[in-house]
Amino acid sequence: MDIPALFDRYEWGYETVDAGIWRSSFADEQDEEFDLYVAAGEDWLHFAVTPLTPSPALECREKLTLLLLRLNQTVRLVRFAIDDDGDVMLLADVPIADLSFTLFAATLDALIHYTRELGSVLARTATDPRFEFSVS
Repeated sequence: MDIPALFDRYEWGYETVDAGIWRSSFADEQDEEFDLYVAAGEDWLHFAVTPLTPSPALECREKLTLLLLRLNQTVRLVRFAIDDDGDVMLLADVPIADLSFTLFAATLDALIHYTRELGSVLARTATDPRFEFSVS
């Protein structure tokens, strides 16, 4: 599958970072900019918005982790994860064998939607020990 052609059809700018890895960016309503990476594996196309939040404060890590676990039960097509450095990521994976423009666009739409909907809440949870947010 020609991933650059999918980006072009989606009318989305990107740069090639390395063979099989592309980087793009987008902003939320507060003009906070987020990096989006797409990487082609052998069988899967991997998507990542990273980092999704500022580095979590030590006193906020447990609350942030619990919130991410609860959110993972409510989001569709994507999932939240924390890497070894403590960075929060929003991830999605689609099988290359089933990849179509429709699936590629739906995955980007989901990543953008959840980033815009939850990015500022997660950033506050990561940095403000007094901030409370509940998943409904």
